[in-house]
Amino acid sequence: MSNIEKQIKEQRLLLDSDRPREGHEERFLQKLEKLPKQDPVRRIRFRHAIQVAASVAIILTSALLLVRTYKSDSKAAKQDIPAALIEADIYYASQVDARYDEIRDFDFDDEEEKALLLQELKDLESYHMQLMEDLEANPDDERVVSALIRHYQLKLEIMDQIITQLNQVKSEISENHEKESI
Repeated sequence: MSNIEKQIKEQRLLLDSDRPREGHEERFLQKLEKLPKQDPVRRIRFRHAIQVAASVAIILTSALLLVRTYKSDSKAAKQDIPAALIEADIYYASQVDARYDEIRDFDFDDEEEKALLLQELKDLESYHMQLMEDLEANPDDERVVSALIRHYQLKLEIMDQIITQLNQVKSEISENHEKESI
C-alpha cells in the first residue's frame, strides 16, 4: 500500500464524518483574507452575445424603417402645403421656441409652478398638431391657414404676457431686496 492509502485507512472515521473538524471555518476565513482582493470575472457567453447583437440589429433596422417611412410621408404632405405657409410656420415656431426658452430660463421660487407653466405651454401644441393635420388634409382651405396663424399669434401674445409678468415679479423682488439691504 502506498502512503496515501495507508493514511486514508487510518483516518477513515474522520474523513467519513459530515462535519469538518473544529476551527475549519476560522482557518478558511483566514486564508481568504490573505488572498488579494480581485473583482469577479465576468464571462460573456458567445450565444448570449449573438442574441444581444441580433436584438440590437432588429431594433436599429425597425427604427431606420420607421424614420424613412416618416420622412417620406412628411415630404409628400409638405409638397401639398404652399411654401409661404411653411416659411410662416417655421418663423412662428422659432419665435415660440425662443420665448419658451426664455420662460424656462427664469428662476422660479417654486419648481412645481415652473413645471406646471411649461407643461401648459406644451399642451397648446396639441391644438397646433390638430391644425397641421387639418392643413395637410385641406391645404387650400383658407380657414385652416387663418386658424393656424391666429393660433401662433395668440400663443406668442400669451407667452409675451407671461414674460412681462415674470420680469415685473423679478424687478419687484430685486427692489425689495435692495430696500431690505439698505
